[in-house]
Amino acid sequence: MNAIDALLSLRKADPTYQPVLIDGMLFTALRNQGIDKITHADLEGGIYDMTLAERFGPIDAEAQGLLNWTKLYITGASFWDLNWEQAVYYFAQVAAALPHLTDGSGMSANERYRIALIKYGDQLMNETQYCQAMEKYQLAQTLGNDPEAAQALVAATNGCNTGSTKPQPTPQKTPKKKP
Repeated sequence: MNAIDALLSLRKADPTYQPVLIDGMLFTALRNQGIDKITHADLEGGIYDMTLAERFGPIDAEAQGLLNWTKLYITGASFWDLNWEQAVYYFAQVAAALPHLTDGSGMSANERYRIALIKYGDQLMNETQYCQAMEKYQLAQTLGNDPEAAQALVAATNGCNTGSTKPQPTPQKTPKKKP
């Protein structure tokens, strides 16, 4: 039996027994359990525990910050495969603050941000927005080398510079004729 279960059993057995002390211990146990769950990739479970802790009192700045970043992570994940621009928007924020925040899939915020940048770059390429795609691929490459993204970066750069993703022929210098 964990501390939370023991405290709830004590409260059920005698609701009048030191309620302020019991509430304080429940608050601390739920807050700490929430942080532990979040840091061990159970984001939803951690949010739930921290929300329960807030019923007993305001959570501290550290816990509130972690709770906010976790909610942003989940919001970003809700756009996964649906809206790459929004996924980039949310994971850019989370990756900057907590790059190693991970969900049950095992993907960190940093990795999700990198992949979302590549996917959004692909979308922009399909829309012939080469210069914007180039920016996304460049940023993705700073987060981790990806050979396919590197090739896409070359195509996007080409498209940005010339308006076409087809390789441009190298101009041949015409030798000057001697007079």
